[in-house]
Amino acid sequence: MELIIVGYGNMAKAILSGILKQTKEKLHIDSIAIVGRAPHKIESWLHNFLQEHKSAFCNDVHIAKQYDIQCENKNVVLACKPDNIKEFSFHGHANVMYSVLAGVDISTLRLHIHANHYVVIMPNVGAKYALSSSAVLWESNMTTAQTIKEAGKILDSMVDGSFKETNEIHHNETKEKIQSFISSFGNCVFVETQKELNASIATNGSSPAILALVAQALINAGVHQGLKLDTSKKLVQKTFEGIAELLKHETPQTIQDSIASPGGTTIEALLHCDETGVKGNIMRACIKAAQKASTK
Repeated sequence: MELIIVGYGNMAKAILSGILKQTKEKLHIDSIAIVGRAPHKIESWLHNFLQEHKSAFCNDVHIAKQYDIQCENKNVVLACKPDNIKEFSFHGHANVMYSVLAGVDISTLRLHIHANHYVVIMPNVGAKYALSSSAVLWESNMTTAQTIKEAGKILDSMVDGSFKETNEIHHNETKEKIQSFISSFGNCVFVETQKELNASIATNGSSPAILALVAQALINAGVHQGLKLDTSKKLVQKTFEGIAELLKHETPQTIQDSIASPGGTTIEALLHCDETGVKGNIMRACIKAAQKASTK
């Protein structure tokens, strides 16, 4: 099956960075087409990446300046700017339509493209290293059989009374394929509503920028107290790696409690954060980001 990626910006590159390191069999993809208004902008990056990583898709990635896109039985990834979707015409019936367009819900996507499955992803820049934290909303449009072959299978299943079972098997197989594709550039956490997807902007969509802000503050504090800049960067970097691993096994509160000793330096720092509303301000910032998506 062919994968069409519409767009060539930072998120498209980040997703491609994960996809191009996988095998065709794992992703159920034979070839990739990158289209847009000026896809040549990604040409140099793509050539270097394919050569460096010896990708299985080395001879099967194509770039084209294209506005009319043939989607029949193909998977499509929308990774352009949200407003630019209006510039493209999508023809045919896509298999799976993936979208990483912030603030664009499935009802809007249905106006532009017909597909069996609509998958809206809230990824983040960690996709560049296959470490995106991705919230995923999936809606199926398979209420009717798309081909005579599929119709025959459904009729057969109705005759032997196993329609529900057949439908569940198809559902699970499709979910596994979607999860396998998205997991190529990070994790895949399914949510149930658009409201939950918008809320994930606070937890994973915009949060890397907030965490980067915290990291820079820690680096600056180290320099202020006498560390060399490079030393401070290395120490903060490893600290973030460590906290990421700790969070797999412990709650944030448990981690704080394990570090803060009675009358010590850490509890002094935590007291200052509480007094100045650091946690509340971070929460409010992330909530504002999520609310912004709901107003688009």
